[in-house]
Amino acid sequence: MVTEARKRANAKWDKENMTILGCRVKKDYAARFRAACVAAGTTPNAVLKQAADDFLKEHPADEESPIEE
Repeated sequence: MVTEARKRANAKWDKENMTILGCRVKKDYAARFRAACVAAGTTPNAVLKQAADDFLKEHPADEESPIEE
């Protein structure tokens, strides 16, 4: 079980180090995407993160910013 102190520490770290990328899609499209992810045994976040990683490898915006492996 995660303690309240750990939750606060994680939330603080996330606030300082993470951001959310998003796009607007129709609700039925989002539902189909989520269902396809479940069927493939993955998550929407994992699929979108992989797509972003692949795109950045092909189109590097800044050579000094390495992509996480």
